[in-house]
Amino acid sequence: MDTIKDFKDQSGHVLAHAAIPDDYTIGGGLVDGFQHESVPFFITVHAVNPKTNVIMYALSDEKYTTYKNQMLKMTLKSMADVKWNSIRDFVEPEVYLNSFAKALSQMKELTPIGEAPLPSLCGQNQNQTYNDFMVFYNDAFQRDASFGTPTKANNILVKSFMRRYDGIAQSGAECSVIAGMDYNGIEYYSTASMLSVINPLAGLLGSAIKNQQATKSSDKLGEGTPCDAIDWGARNKFLLVCPKEYEQQAFQDFMEFVGTFHMDQNLRQRFYELISQRIQMRMQETMRFQSMAQQSMINLQRSQQQLTQTLAANSRAMSDGIMDSWNKKMASDSRISQARSEAIMGVNTYTNTYGQDVQVGVSADHVYQNQYGDVYGVSGTAPDQETLNDLNWTEIYKK
Repeated sequence: MDTIKDFKDQSGHVLAHAAIPDDYTIGGGLVDGFQHESVPFFITVHAVNPKTNVIMYALSDEKYTTYKNQMLKMTLKSMADVKWNSIRDFVEPEVYLNSFAKALSQMKELTPIGEAPLPSLCGQNQNQTYNDFMVFYNDAFQRDASFGTPTKANNILVKSFMRRYDGIAQSGAECSVIAGMDYNGIEYYSTASMLSVINPLAGLLGSAIKNQQATKSSDKLGEGTPCDAIDWGARNKFLLVCPKEYEQQAFQDFMEFVGTFHMDQNLRQRFYELISQRIQMRMQETMRFQSMAQQSMINLQRSQQQLTQTLAANSRAMSDGIMDSWNKKMASDSRISQARSEAIMGVNTYTNTYGQDVQVGVSADHVYQNQYGDVYGVSGTAPDQETLNDLNWTEIYKK
């Protein structure tokens, strides 16, 4: 078995550990900043054999959310700190893996020829992987219930698998490509709708709409019982690209690399600490919004009682005048509230390569766009150019 090596960034910080032969050159990088609410940063590592042109990659922690509840999606559009780069239309795991293999290998042609289980640490310990995955969500569901919006999962998929491809490089050379991932996905819904934390009326309407939807069930994510949202992504993703003549040895090296790869324990501890801090922040926000919503309902009920008494004692003309003033006040309050929220959250506007405006938190020192149009804000030092090339990221600038 090959020796376990330390994969480090250019500053010498240890990122991950994995078995790799001595004739490979290794390195990596850390991309800081929340890619998703539960992904405060991720790492990339690579191993290159300069004699055989064999290349291996590993990337950690990627997650996206697909919102199926249209009312929830509309509410999110008014929230200045929502990470829109983590909101993406759902695709099935096989399509997700194919897209990853094609984008990172940069093959001119790529044809899948087989699929098998991935012998990663997660794949070798599927029960533990599933339990660890559910610990995070069960804790989140309990927090939702404590705020009066019970949330449940109705479909879960934790799967480690890999695919082998025949590839044709840009040069015309025949290559073998193997891509794998520790996939995880979960569909969840709120019995009262998550909107009720902010707007009780919207929550009731959301439940009414959901009850009218079809109740078809399926084991495939994205096709089961109607839900409010789907979280999906990969704990780890792996890639091997090698010339056909070196496939046998490269495959053995890759299997050892995959079977031993893991993020450095100190870095993983920091990962969980940042998530915990984020959860605390969100809980405080929810408590504040819930308190505001409750007080708003009390004020609204009091105002409605006063309005009813006034309408009963006055003419239709006075009634129209009162309603007109009320609507103007509510519109003004809404604008003031939105402006205050944006000022507190703090965002900067950037222009992407399509000429569209995107908003990213002011904490981001550099902002990048990938080939899919996703936008990532990075705090601190910019990733090195090699990392940017591997990820196919282009820096964009403030408007």
